[in-house]
Amino acid sequence: MTTVQDILYFLEQFAPYELAESWDNVGLMTGDRCQPVDKVLCALDATEDVVAEAAEMGAQLVVAHHPLIFTSVKAVTEDDAAGRTLRRAIKKDIAVICMHTNADCAEGGVNDALAAAIGLRDIVPMGAGERGLLGRVGDLPRAMQPAEFAVYVKQALHAGGVRFTDGGREITRVAVGGGACGKLMDFALEKGAQAFLIGDCSYDLMQRARSLGLTLADAGHFPTENPVANVFAERIGAAFPELCARVSAVHRDCIQFV
Repeated sequence: MTTVQDILYFLEQFAPYELAESWDNVGLMTGDRCQPVDKVLCALDATEDVVAEAAEMGAQLVVAHHPLIFTSVKAVTEDDAAGRTLRRAIKKDIAVICMHTNADCAEGGVNDALAAAIGLRDIVPMGAGERGLLGRVGDLPRAMQPAEFAVYVKQALHAGGVRFTDGGREITRVAVGGGACGKLMDFALEKGAQAFLIGDCSYDLMQRARSLGLTLADAGHFPTENPVANVFAERIGAAFPELCARVSAVHRDCIQFV
């Protein structure tokens, strides 16, 4: 009999808590560690829709990337999304595990999955973050111009769009940082990258990247981090073949393009 604790322990070995940033909240968000599990649903976020899908498929556990409980919780009510999600998970006896910045830094985690999704080769850590393990750098399969690279990323990640600034150089080496990693561009440059792929970017960071000759590409938070949902499902399924572990069919990017 596999329990929530068995899967939590396995995920802790894959993405140890000591890899998480000091401000983060990771691990078991809600649920009974002793509860038996035979179905697991994986997603980037443990949203209301994801928890409803888990209940419909009879899953006892949701594994997600972004923390369901991030800041201090003063109330769990129907008045906000986090409260509604927690109430539904508790009512349906569904445990929720979240692996956030520890999964960003883990070998085979978010950033390795992102690097693999765009076909990078000879991948190494970018050297950012509190532990020096945040971000990845690797070589493209072929040289590309900035606009060509943006189209390539859009197709590879099935993104709704890619915002980018043209660094004015041919791109052969790329740094990646899923989510909001634009302020880490100096680490990308130190590793010899001509482009930096991230998931959230402000206008001032785009300006700075251009002034430094770095192509900064923003493919969106969801597309750059969502590949980890497949990683969670595949690793849990391989470690616990008696379980049904799959990726959510309803979870999708909340940002749309016209």
